[in-house]
Amino acid sequence: MMVDAIAYAAGFLAMLSFLPQVLKTLRRKKAGDVSVAMLTLTLVTNALYATYGALMELYPIVIMLGIMSVIVLFQLLLTLKYRDHHPNS
Repeated sequence: MMVDAIAYAAGFLAMLSFLPQVLKTLRRKKAGDVSVAMLTLTLVTNALYATYGALMELYPIVIMLGIMSVIVLFQLLLTLKYRDHHPNS
């Protein structure tokens, strides 16, 4: 269905938008400039939208937000791990 395809495309692009930061954090092992508040707010927003999607039976939205939440949660964990870490010290 075309509507589902649009939802999957939007979800895929939203996920893609977080990958450069995840890769940069993994590569540099530094995350002092990444906002914990923004990542936390994004997770809460995703949970609310996923709940809405589930209640409305909009499963492409639930699926894509679930995957995106895993990526954002991974970035949040990396940020907490590396925010004060200095590999050269």
